[in-house]
Amino acid sequence: MLEIALRNAINKHYQQHLNQPDWLKYNSQPSGLFYDPSLRNHAGRFEQAEKVNSTIIALRKNYSHDKVVAGLSFGFWRFMFSGIQFKVFGNTLLQIFPNRPKGINQKNIYQKLTDINNLRNRIAHHEPICFDVNNKPSILYSQRHFQDILELLEWLGYPPIQILSNLESPEKEWKKYRRYDDITIKKMVISLLNPYNLYSTISFLSIFVIVWSYWLSASVAFKC
Repeated sequence: MLEIALRNAINKHYQQHLNQPDWLKYNSQPSGLFYDPSLRNHAGRFEQAEKVNSTIIALRKNYSHDKVVAGLSFGFWRFMFSGIQFKVFGNTLLQIFPNRPKGINQKNIYQKLTDINNLRNRIAHHEPICFDVNNKPSILYSQRHFQDILELLEWLGYPPIQILSNLESPEKEWKKYRRYDDITIKKMVISLLNPYNLYSTISFLSIFVIVWSYWLSASVAFKC
């Protein structure tokens, strides 16, 4: 939800600010803003321009500006708030957050988007999000970044509670974890990693494979 709201707001802003309906395509040409020398990375590449151009090429005859907007990743839109990128495009992008508190700047927005992007990637890669930086069981990591999502939606001008009311809330999962204190969860993890338990599990699987293989061989022999 945040990704869609963010990219739509950025797109609308630059269409108006740059007076370019196809601002992504236009600025991904060698003369465009995505090719500003300050945006060249350590490998000498212009990554944002490459992402736009590869998306356009993939669309081929189905190209439309809206499809390019939808086809670019959350990481692309996040990077629009990086220091240099923000400056190259005119230092105006904070205008998409009309409800942001006083004192919130580009760096604050970029950090929140980076944290949310990291959380998104962890979920996409099926990595655990119920541990803190010290690898200690905790729901604070997911809670903090979920709060970031709510804040950004509100700063964009959307009522987050109403928007997310029809979606499944993570509160249900958090309540499950609240039933256990840190010591209980740690004991559960240690128990699962206990060498004896691992050995027992592996032994059981080995026996199962042997029995299954024997049954399969007997079935084939009987059919023959």
